[in-house]
Amino acid sequence: MYVVTSEQMRMLDEETISRFTPGLTLMERAGQGIFESITSRLEGAPKKCVSIFLGRGNNAGDGLVVARLLADSGMKIILLYLHEPESLSPDAFKNHTRLKKFRSRGMIEEIYLYLAEGRQKAVQALIDSDLLVDALLGTGLNSPVRGNYAAVIEMINGSGLPVVAVDIPSGIHGTSGRRLGTAVKAGLTVTLGLPKTGSVFYPGKGFTGSLEVVDIGIPPEVIAEKDIKTHILDRDTALADLPRRDPTSHKFQCGSLLVVAGSRRYSGAAYLTALSALRTGCGIVYLAAPESIRTVIQSSAPEVIFIPLPETGSGSIDLRAIDLLFSSRRINAAALGPGVTTEDETVALVKEFVSRCQVPVLLDADGINAYRNDFASLKKCAEDKDIVISPHGGELKTLAGIEPEEDPLPRLEQLSSLVRGSRVTLVQKGAPTVIAHPDGRIDINVFGHPGMATAGSGDVLSGALAGFLAQGASPAAAARTGVYLHSRAAEIAAAEVGERAMIAGDCLEALPLAMRELEEYGDTGRMFRPFPG
Repeated sequence: MYVVTSEQMRMLDEETISRFTPGLTLMERAGQGIFESITSRLEGAPKKCVSIFLGRGNNAGDGLVVARLLADSGMKIILLYLHEPESLSPDAFKNHTRLKKFRSRGMIEEIYLYLAEGRQKAVQALIDSDLLVDALLGTGLNSPVRGNYAAVIEMINGSGLPVVAVDIPSGIHGTSGRRLGTAVKAGLTVTLGLPKTGSVFYPGKGFTGSLEVVDIGIPPEVIAEKDIKTHILDRDTALADLPRRDPTSHKFQCGSLLVVAGSRRYSGAAYLTALSALRTGCGIVYLAAPESIRTVIQSSAPEVIFIPLPETGSGSIDLRAIDLLFSSRRINAAALGPGVTTEDETVALVKEFVSRCQVPVLLDADGINAYRNDFASLKKCAEDKDIVISPHGGELKTLAGIEPEEDPLPRLEQLSSLVRGSRVTLVQKGAPTVIAHPDGRIDINVFGHPGMATAGSGDVLSGALAGFLAQGASPAAAARTGVYLHSRAAEIAAAEVGERAMIAGDCLEALPLAMRELEEYGDTGRMFRPFPG
């Protein structure tokens, strides 16, 4: 699914209205979608009273459509206006006039917050309501929220009631996600047409709550004409990228991966990376690591084939190990870096291996740090093979001398420009994780939670990425599927143990559950199915 800036969405709306669909029709579709989201959540509510806060733009018009549909379904509606109805946008005012019959039946109460008695009536409205709808400000907001708008937003946030935001929470910049003074804290945001970058990047994401997208009928050809490169990484994308397994396949046909990881100090990194690769469905995993951690690995992960390597005095991989890594074993991909340290001998080994390797390579952690301030050399190594790198912000700074920008658009352009036209795929870990592809495409991961900020989490991701590379997935597909499953596994683990208490091992154990969930969603990947009857 595409994700757009406020300006891109404005252009898509205008193009659709001028060539295909009247604005009033788009507003009706938007209101219908929001109405369906609300009614699915209010089922069984005792009072079924909804208060809708209205500005004066098309955002308010969407809210007025919602009011009509909710009233028609038998709910009590309270409309709270911040401006005189006559100042509504033209399409919004048309929907205001359509409420006449519901006013006459007493199904709609109207409160004018710009009048002296409006605030007191609003307090009672909150007492009577089951749910609030924020239709105050849309994605066009560019200046700090002040005056009555700020006061009303504080009233909404202090109500303790569930809040549904129309398109984007009022007070959040639609493109950057910045909070402009104050902002509505929504439990659900129903966004219109396409998701906005301000809802998937922090701090805006923290105000958005659950995000649902309503298709208002923007024609595909209008979207295609804009050449939008930015996408949300969703379940459908991950499913499409998931490698398929033939019912007659054997382990070598399911991917053979060489993992070069670990040291005497960091044996856990090697364990997590290797086991994670196996959990993605990789047929066979060789773990090349210092001899001193053989017992730890083989006693805890007997499924991994251990290749003992000579080590330095401090327990890191020695450069003498390079020829052992290019023995006659058959591999489809390699993963280097987790826990190997940055000793001179090990750095030299990493660079030599990457230079000579002829299969796709995943570099993470100290594999990335081996190329300190030398990203040009790494891209040169990628001229004859695909390389996937998965740095966090500190590792990216070590590699390329840059820190990720805070605002979404500069960050996306910064990451895209690093790899555009090369054979390097960049998985930049963060909140959110962003995948930059050589062809200019950007994928933004919207899953996961703060509990993933725990030691070893990146090693689990490394194994997942490399495991899919070994199974024959393209670098783009391996990056998308690996990131998606890793974050979904973290969500599943947190549902069991909580975000704060989750450790990397919990995420590793949840990987099979995330995989099964994805396969069952698409009804794929099952070798046998029961006969009907």
